[in-house]
Parts: sequence; C-alpha cells; structure tokens
Amino acid sequence: MSELRVRVIVLILCIAVLALVAFVLVDNDSGEEPDASDAYADISVTETAAVTGTETSAAETSVTFTESVTTTVPAETEIADTEGESTTASRTIITSRVRKEYDNNSVYIDMENILQLPELPVGCEITALTILLRHYGFDAEKTDLAKNYLPTSWGNARYEDGKTYKDSFFDYFIGDPFSKGYGCFSNAIEKAAKAYIADHGGGFEVKNISGSHPDVLYDYLAAGTPVLCWATDGMIEPEYYETWYDNETGEQLDWYLNEHCFVLAGFNMSGDLVTLNDPMKGIIDYNINKFETRYDQMYRQAIVIVPTGGEEIPADTTETAFSETEFSENLEDGEEYEDLPSENE
Repeated sequence: MSELRVRVIVLILCIAVLALVAFVLVDNDSGEEPDASDAYADISVTETAAVTGTETSAAETSVTFTESVTTTVPAETEIADTEGESTTASRTIITSRVRKEYDNNSVYIDMENILQLPELPVGCEITALTILLRHYGFDAEKTDLAKNYLPTSWGNARYEDGKTYKDSFFDYFIGDPFSKGYGCFSNAIEKAAKAYIADHGGGFEVKNISGSHPDVLYDYLAAGTPVLCWATDGMIEPEYYETWYDNETGEQLDWYLNEHCFVLAGFNMSGDLVTLNDPMKGIIDYNINKFETRYDQMYRQAIVIVPTGGEEIPADTTETAFSETEFSENLEDGEEYEDLPSENE
C-alpha cells in the first residue's frame, strides 16, 4: 500500500514538471517582451500620422509653420532631424499684421505700429512721424518729439476789423498734443522731422510733397517709401468747425473736424484698398476711393523721408493747399456747415 502511494506521488510530480516545461516553451514562442519606450514611440508615430493625414515613419519628421501676428521666434529656426543633421526652416515674421496675399499691382511695407494713446490724445501727427522715423532706424519716442520738436501754439489770437487772427495750423500744432487742441498739417511736421534728424546723425532728407496727386503717393510706395499723409479719422466726412485768419499772411484758414494723420503703408489696386499705419487704430485697410476723397479734402498734405542722395520721384506739388472754394466743392453732396463751440477737444 505504501508502494502504491509512492508511485502516485511520483506520477503527480512528473505531470507537474511536464506542465511547467510546456508553459515555458509556449512563452518563448511569442518572442521577446517589448520595451515600454518602444510602445510609446509607436503610439507617437501613429498619432502624428493621424493628424497630418500621411504615413509617417520613425525616420521622417513633418514640420508645419503657422504665421502669427506677434511672435518671438527668430527668422531662421534650427530643427534637428533623426539622423543628427540640422535643417534650416525660414519664414517671414510679421510683427504688426497678418500679411495678405497681394498681386503684382499691390504693395505693403511692414513697419511697427505706435499708438498715440494714452500719452498723446490729440497727437496723431507727431505719432505718425515717430512711426516713420523708427521705420528708418531712428530710436524716436513720440513724447520726446511732441515736447521738444513739434512747433506748437495756442493760436496767439488777436482781433482786427471784426476778424479773428491766429497762427496757422499749417505751421504750428494749435493746442497741446498732450491734452487738447486742433492739430496741424505738413509744414509743422516737416519742421519737426528736419530738426530731429539733424540732431540724430542726419543721413535723410524730409520732402514736403503736399499737393501731390494720389498716384504720386503710390509711386513712392512702389519704390519702397512709405508716406505720411492726412485724411479723416475712420474716413468719415470732414465737418466744418471754425474760421480764422493767419497772423502772418492774413490768409483765411478753415478748420474741419475729424482731421487725422497716419502713414500710408500699402495699396491693393485689385481690391480697391489702401493700408494705413494708423496711430489710433493700428494697421487698417480702407477703400482706396474713399481715402483719395478724404486726402483731397484735407488739403492733400503729405510728407516723405528719403535717404540723402536717394532717387527722386517726380511729384506734382503745384498747389500746396486748396482754397476755401475748392475745398467746399470737394465735400460730399448734401453736407451742411454748422456753427460749433469755439474749442475743439
């Protein structure tokens, strides 16, 4: 009986050993156990293929750049590939607007935008000059230009024979760009620009091209030269405000509300658009016909800055300002004049 028990126990042990050997053999047939990092690599490649819609292998890398309005990425970015080599990817960095696809009849000059607010609530003209100067590499500051270079006057009003005489807004900023005032036109900005450039190394000339046909402005743009010019804020209709006579010349001067100054930075003839670098609104597009109408109504005032000795672009500057009659004819039909308070804030 004891011998039988021993045989049964030996048989059970043999069966157990055989079962263990069979289990080991089956496990070895399945290959080596995968490493955890390999599993994550497979998942990564699969997800990349799903996103790009293409088959992606471990030896290939697909990189897509997306243009941004503001970015700090350098113009050339080094990308390491899987073979240890380096690939250079270039792109255009736009700091002030999303670039548009312009055709052959279009121009856009990218430059920094500077807003007049909050320091200069009525200082669009000197801020526009700051934009232009910085475009040419000057370290210009709008408040410095407004305080130290812009000819200003509160008008020096006097009264004679029932008429009011004041300084001309062509030659002075009437008011204070830091608080309130009327504004100014090209002669005042020309003086400020020339004085600033002379104090900061020179090398550039200031040209007052007021009176020029709009096509002349576009010719400058096509040659790579942005134009500081005047129209109205938002291209709305100018509104008669006040009349006085020039202290120096006796000429009648008529001030219209909504005067505004900016840098003409581009045009798109196919789209009937101009692009303005606006001290109040940023980079903005307007209908080209509306812009030309307002430019005419604001006495065709325009300034360019060019390198000394640079190529001259012919400009029709035979009339630097419209007479009151010509100005009135340029106003849109149906507009009426009305008396307004004597102070323009």
